[in-house]
Amino acid sequence: MTIARDTTPITITEGIQGLVPPPPSRYNDPAEYIDFARPLADNYLPFDVRNQKALLAAVKDDASDMERERALWELADRIGPDVIPQVQNFLDVETSRDLRQGGLWLIMQVLGAPSMSILETYFMDADPEVADYARVMHSDLSGKRASRVFTEAEVEDGHHFDQTVPLMISGQVIVDSEVGPTRARLSPLWFDAILGKVTACTNSDTIHTSLVIEKALKGLHKDGSTHYEVFPFRGTSVEYANGFMEHTYLSQTIRPFYPSGVVEDGPSILIPVSLARVAMTNIAEIGDWTLHGEERAAKLRQHEHPFVVSVRGRFSGWAASNMPRIDEEGVKAGLVQLSDTCHEIAGPMTNTKVFGIFRGKPADINGNGRLSINGYKAHGDAVGKMDYFADGTMSPDPHHH
Repeated sequence: MTIARDTTPITITEGIQGLVPPPPSRYNDPAEYIDFARPLADNYLPFDVRNQKALLAAVKDDASDMERERALWELADRIGPDVIPQVQNFLDVETSRDLRQGGLWLIMQVLGAPSMSILETYFMDADPEVADYARVMHSDLSGKRASRVFTEAEVEDGHHFDQTVPLMISGQVIVDSEVGPTRARLSPLWFDAILGKVTACTNSDTIHTSLVIEKALKGLHKDGSTHYEVFPFRGTSVEYANGFMEHTYLSQTIRPFYPSGVVEDGPSILIPVSLARVAMTNIAEIGDWTLHGEERAAKLRQHEHPFVVSVRGRFSGWAASNMPRIDEEGVKAGLVQLSDTCHEIAGPMTNTKVFGIFRGKPADINGNGRLSINGYKAHGDAVGKMDYFADGTMSPDPHHH
């Protein structure tokens, strides 16, 4: 017997883009509410024990961009929508692009759809990247295609990927510590400092099935150089109307793990590491963009999926946090390692669940008024092999023991 199947693309015309929220009928059984990563309720001790007065002082006066942002996001975690005036003041006085983009995202996370009126006030921001991000976030909430700040983009030849997109990531870590399950809110810059700045790397021909995530972590190597890691992901995707694609990917790799509890301190062992990632991408309609470049650009001009103009999604994984050192020194690069719950050595040390959300878009990294599609050179290739110097020599990381 043949069962007829409706293959008509689903059209997303209004509401939150990307079929979110799902239909209520999906949640008739309470089992549907249990998530693979996110807890049902916030039944955890706080990692940050500063009071609101101390957090406000840090937002205003701390010399570190990361610490000002971290305090603001922690404050938002405590007081919810009441934080909005503080975030708006933060956006008015800060000059860092990263902090201002992250501040807009915080408003979106705290308010949801009501944040659209605030986001609209930044559509003509003096920083075109901030203005462009405000439009992308507004589009995600309104369901209407964004009128972007940029209409031109450029793609370079001689790279491993057609596209390399920088991501903003926010999340949470839940640690089984000696005092009990403890939760910390990770603001974007704090995440970057602990686990690395993340870039999503794709090729248009294989975006349905694979991508590579690169992490760049500063302050880890003793010689001051940046630590790079690449994680190949594979999975499946489904296309919707209006240029949307939903991707469900998993990465399973063998990574060095340091039983000392500190990365690059003492001998390492090899363990399996798994990371889960789901994402919704918005693919460019090539007629909307003037695409500059040569061979690779010529290919993308004719491609069904030329490049991603925005992406958002969720992730989760496991880690081993060195809590004795963290209690003494704070969270620093190298004290939190991605890990595996089932490994005979790393498993008992795996005490941390990491999960959260991300979003990204191409950026004008050259300041020439064009989005750079792949101007960031990835430090690995499409199958996840390291290219430490990003020059095609495929050199491994010389710092791995």
